[in-house]
Amino acid sequence: MISDAAKVSRSGAESAPAEAAPAEWPFAEGVTLEGSIADPAEETVTLLLADLVQDSNGEIVLFNDSNLRRLALVTEASEVARGEAPHHVTAAGEDVTGFAYVTFDNGVTLYYQPPLELLVHSERS
Repeated sequence: MISDAAKVSRSGAESAPAEAAPAEWPFAEGVTLEGSIADPAEETVTLLLADLVQDSNGEIVLFNDSNLRRLALVTEASEVARGEAPHHVTAAGEDVTGFAYVTFDNGVTLYYQPPLELLVHSERS
């Protein structure tokens, strides 16, 4: 379940008691996120762009099979373009026609399925 993916695991316990305090969100050190993304009730999953595997053309495809409403992406790269992909097949063979995309100044393009809301946050200090 998605809510399990967004939780921090607790070492030394099989399952946390129901009255346990909420887990801290695993944002990158030194990154402060504000607004709805900082609200654990929103169950926003956070990923680091550097941890995602890209194909030989620097493309990454995220499929939203879990029907996430919102995804936070933390990166040092700056966003240079965003939009809807025209007819396009990635080097890995994924047809991303009609997917939303965001391109970064490091050459990486991330494709994702609407209606997922992608929030990009900078790691830069």
